Amino acid sequence: MIVISGCFRFAPENRAAALAAAMALAVETRVEDGCITYGFFADVEDENCFRIFKEWESQVHLDAHFQTAHITNFRETVAALRPLERDISRYVVAEVTKL
Repeated sequence: MIVISGCFRFAPENRAAALAAAMALAVETRVEDGCITYGFFADVEDENCFRIFKEWESQVHLDAHFQTAHITNFRETVAALRPLERDISRYVVAEVTKL
């Protein structure tokens, strides 16, 4: 399993546009083959920070996602909004257990 986690932080005046772009991307992505979980979440300490958490069955599925029109559109929108911070990491997970 591949996990992507991190955050985007935007200027307050760009929050609404960033939220709309994130919601559109999440809806389109959740129906992709290999997508387990895909979400953007508002940070409870900073409303201009959007946390991302995504789980993919494999790197092949993630690579296919990166080739879609909706991820291209999202990347272009985010670039135009000029995030103040972008910190995203990829994790390869060998085992998952419930806590």
